[in-house]
Amino acid sequence: MSFIDRTKEFFGLAPMDMDSEDAYYAQESRYDSGHDADRDAKYATRYESKGSAAYAPRTAPAPSYESARPAYEPTIVPLSLRDYREAPKIGDSFRDGDVVILEVTDAEPGHAKRLVDFTAGLAYAVDGSKMRNLTREMDTSRKVFALLPAGVDIDDPELQRMAHLR
Repeated sequence: MSFIDRTKEFFGLAPMDMDSEDAYYAQESRYDSGHDADRDAKYATRYESKGSAAYAPRTAPAPSYESARPAYEPTIVPLSLRDYREAPKIGDSFRDGDVVILEVTDAEPGHAKRLVDFTAGLAYAVDGSKMRNLTREMDTSRKVFALLPAGVDIDDPELQRMAHLR
């Protein structure tokens, strides 16, 4: 079988020769666990119209990141940063599943903004985590933020107590 024929079969442009060992393995590779059930339901009629088992929709649920996460008690990591070059400290602690309390009061305004932007991007990128401004409604000159990993929910008064704001 030529390369062009195998490519046509792979993309569904030619009927698959089920006697071919390459076609057998190509068919099995379509049944991996990472899929989208909504997409499969949407295109079910397309799969049925092809008339081949190789085009059957997958029914196994996609693995959940939350279900694979072990239950643990997070560590509180207080950080007081002055320079943007210290940003990896935030990422390292957060990647380990710790709650990060970040104070940027002593940083220059430009560095403080970059640190907060970095932290917000980190919160968004890693599993939709939460970032909270702990000094938003307080009468203080301090700038303190909390970064909570997914699955951890601590109320603001408790976080403020941990940050020595109360």
